[in-house]
Amino acid sequence: MNTNHKQHNAHRGQSLVDVALFFPIFIILLAGVVEVANILITQNRVTSAARAATRFGADGGQDEGMAVVVLNTVTQTLETDPAVWDIWSVRGTINANGDGFEPGTWEFNHIYGISNTIRFPDVNELEIQQQVLQELQTDEDGDSSQPTIAGGLRIVGTYATHDIDSILGLQALPQFANMNSATELAVMRLAGLNHEVTDGCTAFPIAVHEGIRSVTPQLYPAANDFDSPNPPTYGSFSAHTPDVPLLEAKEGDVYLIQNGFGAGNFGWLSWNKYINPSANTLQASLTWPGDSNDYTNHGDGGQVPPGFGYTVRGFINAIDDTDTTLSLGDWVAVNTGSVNANGIRSILNEHISLGRTLRVIVWDTAADPGVNGRYHISRFGIFKLHGYSLNQGGQPSWILAEFIRWDTSCGQ
Repeated sequence: MNTNHKQHNAHRGQSLVDVALFFPIFIILLAGVVEVANILITQNRVTSAARAATRFGADGGQDEGMAVVVLNTVTQTLETDPAVWDIWSVRGTINANGDGFEPGTWEFNHIYGISNTIRFPDVNELEIQQQVLQELQTDEDGDSSQPTIAGGLRIVGTYATHDIDSILGLQALPQFANMNSATELAVMRLAGLNHEVTDGCTAFPIAVHEGIRSVTPQLYPAANDFDSPNPPTYGSFSAHTPDVPLLEAKEGDVYLIQNGFGAGNFGWLSWNKYINPSANTLQASLTWPGDSNDYTNHGDGGQVPPGFGYTVRGFINAIDDTDTTLSLGDWVAVNTGSVNANGIRSILNEHISLGRTLRVIVWDTAADPGVNGRYHISRFGIFKLHGYSLNQGGQPSWILAEFIRWDTSCGQ
């Protein structure tokens, strides 16, 4: 019996030793599985963010907006500190042979981050350029023997790298550093119109009511009703559909919008209620690329807003002096000054002749008609201006604008 008891104790002791030896290994294996899962999930999120930014760029978004899209895509799931991100925009036009870029068209711009990510020192622009070419030269069957299929393509892309917090602290070991950095290159072909869009959340001082409908042949203005030169004909808008509500608009629908404070109209804006609502103020705000985020001192007339030592041109919420971020749900002050000025005409003509697209306010509610009037922002829209009339012969002024798309990158 004593022998059996000793053998039982020996077996139990051996089992405890086995458990003591195996348990740390099990914990490490479990942590490793979680580590790998974390890396894969993060990589998928970085991939999705890069693709979303590239789609935005393909729609005409500029670099600053592309960075905003990346961060907005991951804001609920990943750290957005610039210390753990480096983001580049990629743009270019492929030559006719499909084996290189047209001279002067390749752009590789660092648009976000502080050059602090693990992989930043190893980023090689020439290698990325070749990677882009190889992707474009490859057809749906994986055949890259005919590079001419890429000839003449205009492209936009996003290259992003993001450092991942390691569960096991592997970032401290140089040989494992790249395991904790997710990288993605997303490239798209520009197959349609390329629209120039302003950076970030700069907007232009035009507020359009969401209840307008696209113009019909019967309401389209005659050529001599335009103040702008070279007025387009109704038939020149091949993608236009008449009588379409703005909230159902497609790219190419054209809207004739009369100036006024009520539903169905558009209004001119002052970005804050403190600056003088004059033609000079409106002209400055209409000038490319806009001044809705300009808080420098230009010596303009008006009152000094709270928190500033001088009059500013930039946006200040009409009902909240602490809000200087142009966003959905904000209120924007009207500009009641005269707009029938040569300077304003020149700026509008420039927008038209250069084919610029403008980010404007879309409003659903207006309050306090008159000098204290304001509009409530329900959306942001991208429009292209094609013509206008400014109080010609005592008639109401109007603008003729083509809808391009809704803008979800600004102030969401």
